[in-house]
Amino acid sequence: MNEPIPRLKTLLWRGWRKKCPQCGQGPLFQRWNRLHEHCPVCGLKYLENEGDLWGYILFADRALFILPLIVMIYFRLYNPNSPWFFVFGGGLLFGLIYTLPHRTGMSLALDYLVRRKSGDLVDHPTDDPE
Repeated sequence: MNEPIPRLKTLLWRGWRKKCPQCGQGPLFQRWNRLHEHCPVCGLKYLENEGDLWGYILFADRALFILPLIVMIYFRLYNPNSPWFFVFGGGLLFGLIYTLPHRTGMSLALDYLVRRKSGDLVDHPTDDPE
């Protein structure tokens, strides 16, 4: 890992585009939301442990989808007879489903940044010297 760490903005953009956070070219997903194990271009292993993205995804879901609902209820915007309530709720539901791979990619980019800064992504020799 001799190359410099990309800027946060670059990493988040790569994640939103569902590309590898290290090289920006390899795809993250095999299908809609099934993560590749490695980048096919640069060979980066996306996740060391299966549960590494749980905290990032949980935070993104709370910030983007749960907080607007809480604000809507707190300010008593709940009016089931109003069409705007259903439009807003439907928009939140659509956004929750449609942006799932994008949010996962951004979470993976944040995980990559933390792993790079903490020194977890160092080059490991493939052959054991004896």
